Amino acid sequence: MKITGLTKTALILLIVSIFVTFIILAQNILIPFVLAMFFSYLLYPVVLKFERWGVNRAISILIVLLVVIIFIGGIALLFSLKASNVDVSFNEVKEQFESKSLNIQNVITEKLNINASTVDHYLNQAAENLINSWQSGIGNFFAATTTTLFQIGILPVFIFFLLFYRTKTAHFILRITPNDKKFVTLEILREVSTVITKYLGGILLVVAILAVLNSLGLLIIGIKHALVFGILSALLNLIPYIGTFLGGFIPFMYVAFTNPHPLSAMIKVAALFIVVQFIENNLLTPNIVGNSIRINPLAIILSLLLANLIWGVAGMLVVIPILATLKIIMRKIDSLKPYAFLISDRGTEKHKLKLFKRKK
Repeated sequence: MKITGLTKTALILLIVSIFVTFIILAQNILIPFVLAMFFSYLLYPVVLKFERWGVNRAISILIVLLVVIIFIGGIALLFSLKASNVDVSFNEVKEQFESKSLNIQNVITEKLNINASTVDHYLNQAAENLINSWQSGIGNFFAATTTTLFQIGILPVFIFFLLFYRTKTAHFILRITPNDKKFVTLEILREVSTVITKYLGGILLVVAILAVLNSLGLLIIGIKHALVFGILSALLNLIPYIGTFLGGFIPFMYVAFTNPHPLSAMIKVAALFIVVQFIENNLLTPNIVGNSIRINPLAIILSLLLANLIWGVAGMLVVIPILATLKIIMRKIDSLKPYAFLISDRGTEKHKLKLFKRKK
């Protein structure tokens, strides 16, 4: 039976719908598994070096995992101890908001000639909504953290078996690949390993540098809990584009609601994060991460929105490496090359802004 174009499109949409439904329903298992895959790529060079020294594969993986767990656990412990000292009184924040809103109310009633009681009602309602959303947001965060204990616990197990069975997995992929496609498949596996390792390693190094820059900058400005806000801002930078804004927004709002005269400190915080963002975009990321991904911003933004819709914050963290992997695969398959070109950053070179034009 001949399949028409409309039937083929409907079949593709059905398969995509089933796939999306599956990854949403199975997210508690798939999220740690996907994260474990990328951590495996990151740890693979270290494990391989131990194996070349003659250490058994299982022991090599256990040594590397143990060192990583101790290192991350130590940082998490330090961060949690510092974060526990951050005292945010919601009643105090509400009082600060109301005192500042009183000045705004006076300006509105005098300049716009609006009833004072009406302005007071809406400002009080805005304060209530802001504080309630802040409290509920923090509550949801800790509830979500509690539900992810299983995912965190299963993550090292996945990493161990992915690294232990990596050769077996590669052989399986090559065995199910047609003979005329084996060489291309091998190229894809090698390129994915190289690109993902370089990208993830570079991103983690950038985050570490940003944590130092943010913490030192906030400390020099005189912001309380500079280390907590500096590390938190650097971690949020893992989320492309919006992460930097969120990282600067948190200390900015903390200063606004806890300082009786916050204007000077708010300007300093904003200036600090603008400078750090400039350094990150023009010096750190280009020289450390480089052009390993080469995906255009529109594709990244759409991917972030879709990933957030499906897997939330975890999806936003893993979607860029997944997109890079898909681009590598599509670039090696003739029928999918146009899609690889579509999401890449190629094709608009002549429209890029340049300060200086090269002379021929």
